[in-house]
Amino acid sequence: MTPESTGPPRGRHRLLRGLRAQLLLWTILPLAVVLIVLSLAGVTRHRQAMTRLVEDRDRGVAAAEANRLGREIAQQVAVLARLAAALPAAELPATLSDQPFDAIGSFTGGLAWLDDQGALVAASPPATAWAASNTARLLAARAAAVGQTQYETDLPGDDTARLLIAVPASGGKVLVGALPVEALSLAESNLLLEGQMQGAMFVLDQTGRRVHHHDPAGLAVDSAVLGSLPPASTGSTYLRDRQGRELLVSYAHVEPPGWTLATVEDVHTITAMGMSTVEVLPLLLLFVAVVALLAVSFGVLSVVRPLQELDRRAARVAWGDFDAIEQPVGGVQEIDDLRITLAQMAERIRSYQSGMRNYLSAITQGQETERTRLAHELHDVTIQGLIALKQRGQMALKALGHDPARAGARLQELNSLIDEEIASLRQLIGDLRPIYLEDLGFVPALEMLPPQMQERHRLCLHLTVHGEVVRLAPDVEMAAYRIVQQALANVAAHAQARNVWLDVTFTPEHLILVTRDDGRGFTPPDQPADLVHQGHFGLMGMRERVLLYGGQLTITSSPGQGVTITAQLPLLG
Repeated sequence: MTPESTGPPRGRHRLLRGLRAQLLLWTILPLAVVLIVLSLAGVTRHRQAMTRLVEDRDRGVAAAEANRLGREIAQQVAVLARLAAALPAAELPATLSDQPFDAIGSFTGGLAWLDDQGALVAASPPATAWAASNTARLLAARAAAVGQTQYETDLPGDDTARLLIAVPASGGKVLVGALPVEALSLAESNLLLEGQMQGAMFVLDQTGRRVHHHDPAGLAVDSAVLGSLPPASTGSTYLRDRQGRELLVSYAHVEPPGWTLATVEDVHTITAMGMSTVEVLPLLLLFVAVVALLAVSFGVLSVVRPLQELDRRAARVAWGDFDAIEQPVGGVQEIDDLRITLAQMAERIRSYQSGMRNYLSAITQGQETERTRLAHELHDVTIQGLIALKQRGQMALKALGHDPARAGARLQELNSLIDEEIASLRQLIGDLRPIYLEDLGFVPALEMLPPQMQERHRLCLHLTVHGEVVRLAPDVEMAAYRIVQQALANVAAHAQARNVWLDVTFTPEHLILVTRDDGRGFTPPDQPADLVHQGHFGLMGMRERVLLYGGQLTITSSPGQGVTITAQLPLLG
């Protein structure tokens, strides 16, 4: 099996969690959304600004053309007034066309001279053409009654609109002129419309009837839609026709004769003058795609590939190739910092493994030394004692027949030797397995240590127990006892101390063991693995026991200040 085959499975969920997907998900996608929103907002603002601009323009065009048309009609009224003043007050000929007037102007639709009752006095064309015009008679009567110029729009069946103007004259007479709408200079307005707008222009009379219509853009707007225009002199509004189109209508009143000039444009056509959303989105998406491509390329070259290389090298480290992580992998600085951190961790692991090998070697050597010591102890003490017991027994048997007193002394000496051997064996067994620990518990076993430390090492042990004493699991009690035993052995062997304090604290979650001496102390290493390199095999063994049960070992010391060792073992979980 190779290191590359030991990695976790790379499924779709892993691909989605990869840096490329995350880069797209958390960087490119939000950027794209922001750009699209900003672009659409910009397009919307552009449309609104364009609509307001066109609205102001159309309103200005309508007002200007209405004023120009009003001035032109006022000029025609002035012409008609001069003509009325020039007509003789006496009997007139049957037709006005017989009069030598050159000031008829644009009243090509005819002139009619009527009295205050609306009766026709003279006309051009002949009276027969005016006799059928009831509108002219009513208009003349109204002008004579009020004494002011009156206007009326005549829409005959030939779809040729005429503006009838009635001007009162002396003697109660009224001169009525028929001014065709085509005689007005509306063609100039039509040209202006075609040059500045993409819509239609309407001229409506007081009742909303269409007087004039020009539609170069082919909007085909029904003039009935314009019947709801407000009575203001100038303004703009939005209407919707029967086809559902939204129309921008700008209007102005023509005084005289009270007409309304209106311009109409399709709002959709106005907004289409700028860039539409359909035109913007492809450019925006192309820009986002380029940015995404650049970001992904940067991520691949500077992040993804170096991380992949770092992953492969980390897998080689897991198989023991600690030098694989030493060389740079490129990419951004954070990746190189990560590589340096991994290299430091690998060096610590290598140091720890070296320390563990030395520790295991020391443990093995210690076991062999202990076996040798036990062999010598059994051979030099126990076996020799048993041999001495046997000799004393044989000597007692020989003296039993002829010297009973001497035999009794031999037996008494034999009894003393047996007691010594029993004590020696108990001490040996106690070092191997504390008999009080299993029978009485952890704290009673600790209470047996002060006299032993005093007898063996001339070391005064002060034991203090805090909290509610409870029985622990047998393996936990054994581990805790061995930790204390090793700590006291270290003090006896290396500390050159006179006193050692042992504080035992029971809490609901932990068993805390604190040993403190007044010995010479030492400088603890920075890394646990260095304990082995400095020869502190006992401390390393204590740490391994604590870690085995999920605990924590703390060593506090300095030269001349003694050593404090705190072991914390969890009691739950």
